[in-house]
Amino acid sequence: MIKLLLPALAAWSGLALLADAAPGVFFSNGAEPASKFGVHEIVLTGNGAAPNPFESVATVTFVPASGGANQKTVCAFYDGGNTWRARLYVSEPGQWTWASHSESDPGLHGKSGAFTARDSALRGMLRPHRSNPRAWMADDGRWFCNISDTAYRLFHAREAPLWQDFVREDTELGITCLRVAALGGWGRTPGAARDDNNTWVWNDPWPGGARPDVTRFDLDKFRNTEERLTWILNWHPDLYLQMILFSFKGYGTEGTGKHWFALPEEARKRTMQYLIARWAAFPNVFWLIVNDMHSDEKFPQNRAFVREVGRFFAANDPWRHLLSTGPNRRAGFAFTSPEDLLWCSYIHIEDAYTLGADEIARHGFDKLPRHVWLGEDYYEQDHGHWTHPRYFYRWLFWSWLLSGGSANYGGRWGPIHPYSQTGRRDLVWRGIDGKTDYTGEALTGLDSVRHIWPYFRDRQIDLARFRPNDARVTDPDGRTGRRRPKLMQRGQEEFLVYHPNAAAEGKAAQLDVSRAARVRIDLTQAQGPFRVEWFRAHDGATQAGPEVPGGAWQDLTAPWTGQDVVLRLLQAH
Repeated sequence: MIKLLLPALAAWSGLALLADAAPGVFFSNGAEPASKFGVHEIVLTGNGAAPNPFESVATVTFVPASGGANQKTVCAFYDGGNTWRARLYVSEPGQWTWASHSESDPGLHGKSGAFTARDSALRGMLRPHRSNPRAWMADDGRWFCNISDTAYRLFHAREAPLWQDFVREDTELGITCLRVAALGGWGRTPGAARDDNNTWVWNDPWPGGARPDVTRFDLDKFRNTEERLTWILNWHPDLYLQMILFSFKGYGTEGTGKHWFALPEEARKRTMQYLIARWAAFPNVFWLIVNDMHSDEKFPQNRAFVREVGRFFAANDPWRHLLSTGPNRRAGFAFTSPEDLLWCSYIHIEDAYTLGADEIARHGFDKLPRHVWLGEDYYEQDHGHWTHPRYFYRWLFWSWLLSGGSANYGGRWGPIHPYSQTGRRDLVWRGIDGKTDYTGEALTGLDSVRHIWPYFRDRQIDLARFRPNDARVTDPDGRTGRRRPKLMQRGQEEFLVYHPNAAAEGKAAQLDVSRAARVRIDLTQAQGPFRVEWFRAHDGATQAGPEVPGGAWQDLTAPWTGQDVVLRLLQAH
């Protein structure tokens, strides 16, 4: 494991530095050169002896070379001692200037400076795609392929000693996004009668454990999170993190909403602003308000909590990160009204055995201009054993991507065990029932996922330019429902089809080893000929087929027996 050296340079905001040179240094400070799409920080010295320095208000305005029309004003935040920090997402290269303002602390007022930003290879923050609001893109203008994994406690200071190995292995396996609790999730909170997966006390931002002082913030937790965020930004800059901002207080109850509205209004606003001030400048994060919380009409306080946070973040996040909230399993998504869509920029759902991605149309999400993310299906090691998890999860990812959405993997939801190390006998894991012992059983569900993103990247395929149209493809062998082939099309020029070639679905999902996948595709409105490429999903092997003409339905057969496949038809010019 790469070790972090703790104080080497004070200019790095007190963040730990890397023993070995990272591929990039994308968190800069003071007069240091900054990186386009990186984070730049300035440090202010104020009166840390004030009765409550967290109440001191200061702002910093950053002005780029392009002028005041693109300036950003951010809130500075207190970080212990006499130190306040203000962070900028560096949206463009060139000369930047900054100036501070504070009416509550003279030491924070009237300071100014300058720095230069240079181009970098960073992709930048995620946004709804400019040409297709059901897809995502980064600020570099390229489509973002969301292939995510569950890592709730990645930022837990005590419960995730192998966090760097976990991140490194996931990126090697093709994961582009991790779902994480912003401050670590749950476990070991002092004085908490209950601090588990149903009550995330550790994720609270205030000090004091089970009896928090909500006028202050737990600086140790925040610094731990930012150390890890910065390490990931430097070492794995193409990996994004869905930050689950708040803990929930009792699964299946109104505990979260009741807890939130028991706080004074000023404490609620100060808390939300503090989270934004510390994290919003990071390009590799976006927001989920809460995870797995009941929020239908039977839970009005939970709903009100989500809406208050959503509206505040939409109004006060200087860069308007992607923002949503996480409902409980099979609950659909309760925040699709015109008023909610003013703050909610993507749809996040939980469900089970969702091969085929039929939930998008079933809930009417195909009519909404929002990306739909299956943030949780059942985990590989949680609710019993799967027949063929390697097959199930690649089917899950491919079917959701070719429906215009995306899906999430989950191996072990509780611990942070690196994928290749899950066969170790000392990494103990039992499922949600507390009885099913998976210790020593290696995960296999990501074995084929490593081939998905390279498939699109190497062919320069931008799925934002495609639209799903399953009506244009059938299985000549009669497989329908979740077992049907999935199709996306780019006009009449390019078609992508995933055929699961399934003999069984759900937890029992397995391939039909007796036959090759066959596809009947409607090319009646398409002018050929079309080049044909077959892609074997389990190992990434490819094989060209003979060109096919347009103007009619065409039957094609995969070159391999007993395999799920991706078929690409590209108009020959």
